[in-house]
Amino acid sequence: MTGTTSDLSLCGWRVRSDWPLPELIPWTGEDRPADILIHRGKVPKELPGTVRKNPLVQVNEQNWLRFTVRNVADYLVRNGNEVIIDTPHSEDTPDVTLFLLGSVLGFLCHQRGLLPLHASCVEFEGRVIAFAGQSGAGKSTIAALLLSQGARLLSDDITVIDVHAAGGPVMLPSFPRQKLWRDTIDALGLAPGRYLRSTVNLEKFDRPVAGPFDNAPVRLDGIYQLYPRMRQGTLHLMPLDNLQSVRMLYENIYRRTAAGLLGLSSSVFQNCALLAKALPHQALALPDGIDAVTRLGPQLRVMLAPPR
Repeated sequence: MTGTTSDLSLCGWRVRSDWPLPELIPWTGEDRPADILIHRGKVPKELPGTVRKNPLVQVNEQNWLRFTVRNVADYLVRNGNEVIIDTPHSEDTPDVTLFLLGSVLGFLCHQRGLLPLHASCVEFEGRVIAFAGQSGAGKSTIAALLLSQGARLLSDDITVIDVHAAGGPVMLPSFPRQKLWRDTIDALGLAPGRYLRSTVNLEKFDRPVAGPFDNAPVRLDGIYQLYPRMRQGTLHLMPLDNLQSVRMLYENIYRRTAAGLLGLSSSVFQNCALLAKALPHQALALPDGIDAVTRLGPQLRVMLAPPR
């Protein structure tokens, strides 16, 4: 199947989707068949031949994966190259796309043998660096702070890594958008963008990031594990040994439970070990509070600058 000029680009893949995805940039690469097909259709309540499941995910003998999000959509992810969306909602419903470019992207990566890390990634002063951590650790906040100092965004929340690329691990840039909480937006003086959701005290927004964006793979130079809400009023950088790095990476694999249901736990752990051996890893402890973090922008710039 040959492509059309309306195809889109995600992680260097050619994507053909009948579900609107304005978050993605247009495909400008070679005229080749689509790598990923996304379309609306019917998703069965129970996958034929289901062998493993939990309340949200089913996996069958062919390693197809069914994912359900209550009151949003059911998704069927097949062979790392097809996604079927079954939803009663209209195409302007943000939650459907939110999970498509979040959890479903993680499932596609696992099926394609790639390592999706729960991390944001930027290019900063010639280095490509990722910031890993669980939800609320400050990944997007640190990335946004560096963007205000001239960094270029490569991915937000999910950093897709090809551990087996020739010449060493590379990351596959995703799309030029960030999801930020209101306090980060206010602290950095940013335009909010599209409203996503709220918790008791905070609102979260999805906003485009200005500047050039390229989906071409880039060499990964380092990974930092974020430790938020430290009492010290400054930043602390600490090296991690190989064992600590492997554990940090494995704990931050995006949708790791689904990888286990797909029978990939062993290969994911092996890829974490390869990545830990190939790259330097450090822990970055952050002070408590967004205001304290943003005030330390100059110190962060010095800490992350390449050695001279």
